[in-house]
Amino acid sequence: MRALLTIRNFPSLLSSLFISKLGDYSYEVVFVFIVLEITGSNYILTGVVYFFRFIPFLFFGPIGGWLADNKDIKNTLLFSELIRLIVTCLLFISYFYENINIYILILSSVLTTIGRSVFQPSFRTAIPKIVSNTNLGYANSISQIAEEMAMVLGPLICSFILSITVNKSWVLMFNAITYFLSILIIFNLSKLDARKKEVFNVSRIYKETCLSLDYLYRVNNKLFIVIIGSGICILFTGSVLRFIIPAVTVFLGKGEIFTSYIFSLMAFGTIIGGLIYNKCVNIVTPNKLMFFWVIYGVILFCLAVFSFFSFDIFLPFSFILGVCGAFVDITLVTVIQTYSEKNNIGKNFGIFSTLANTSEALSSLLSGVIAIFSIVFSFVTLTFLIVLTGSTCLALLAKEKSVDETTL
Repeated sequence: MRALLTIRNFPSLLSSLFISKLGDYSYEVVFVFIVLEITGSNYILTGVVYFFRFIPFLFFGPIGGWLADNKDIKNTLLFSELIRLIVTCLLFISYFYENINIYILILSSVLTTIGRSVFQPSFRTAIPKIVSNTNLGYANSISQIAEEMAMVLGPLICSFILSITVNKSWVLMFNAITYFLSILIIFNLSKLDARKKEVFNVSRIYKETCLSLDYLYRVNNKLFIVIIGSGICILFTGSVLRFIIPAVTVFLGKGEIFTSYIFSLMAFGTIIGGLIYNKCVNIVTPNKLMFFWVIYGVILFCLAVFSFFSFDIFLPFSFILGVCGAFVDITLVTVIQTYSEKNNIGKNFGIFSTLANTSEALSSLLSGVIAIFSIVFSFVTLTFLIVLTGSTCLALLAKEKSVDETTL
């Protein structure tokens, strides 16, 4: 694994991801507080802001995938970070001078998401260009560890800044600084030219995305099942992690501190999962990915059932959930990289990012609807649906395998 850090471009790519994500996760914490402050803790308006924060992926995800396949990845990453730097600076100025409203929050959310929709496919496409196929699992593990470390440190930095300044705007400034540093690091990357270069045409990009989905369904059905199945699992998982677990802990009297322990242990488990992944997983396959999704759902389902009786089991299970989550994330990325045709890696990541983040947007609305009913019962139902989705995909993949063997 250490040998990867000597490969040209990979350390710079990894450093850029870590520093950028460090700002992102500190921003995630303070953005919630700002939205609640501006909306007067109106949960419907908060849901609207977060809906607009994720929904641009539906339109710009395919464009991000096309850019990853057709343009120099270095320039695309720079463009993404520059957009987010400018937006964050403008948001800082608006909040600092108390000239902010819900429309500015929505606009900044949309523009930030456009930057993310460009960054994600390009970053994931860059890794196979830099490292060999045999080292993809290791490279994705290191990337996952870097992101999860940022996920742990980002909120801590946010808390530190708020404790010494008592002003949310300085967290925004910290986020802007991380984008600026990321841009400086990306300048050190060599050019990563695309394998194919087509003329930019929006309608053609959307048409090709639809054709790619149809092609995956007909020719690469295993990857199709993985992308669709994972998107559906993310829909239910997003609701559980973002809303259900915090709501259940507060509803049952455990409060915000206990909730923070749960998510801290999940993040720590994810880091450990990234470290041990390559010792536990030798061969990455679509079947193995959906198996990990089933295990992930089973662990969440156990948490839901235990919530009826005792919360003491939540903390160790949260750690195990984090380890399993790392296995899901790393396997998912590696499967898309290895099962995609070389010329379509970016496009397939664009399709997945579009589906996954649209699911995130819908999960925000789903969470709002769920709040009307019993929180604990909804916890059990949604986690069961994760298990059901993963199991269904496993059955479909097994059917594909039997069809292939029959054909042979």
